[in-house]
Amino acid sequence: MEEKDLAKLIEQYRLTGSQQALEAVRGACWPVIESLISELGEDSADVLREKGRDRFPFIIGKYQTAAGLSLETFLRNTYRFYFQQIIKGEA
Repeated sequence: MEEKDLAKLIEQYRLTGSQQALEAVRGACWPVIESLISELGEDSADVLREKGRDRFPFIIGKYQTAAGLSLETFLRNTYRFYFQQIIKGEA
């Protein structure tokens, strides 16, 4: 799915709370998050996966296309910070 299509789905989710739109975005974005989980280590993979899924609606709701940051970069940066907090026991 192209980034512009994902941006439309994210906006639809923001405006309507559509779970269908959220699931479509999560399905398209999850491989990026899963690769980050793999990078951070297997010891905490299940916890990161669970907390990452729970936090996804909040995080994706913060994405702003006007900021000029690609969705992949946004997800990697945001989730890396969030997962590091989890690993340290701060989240």
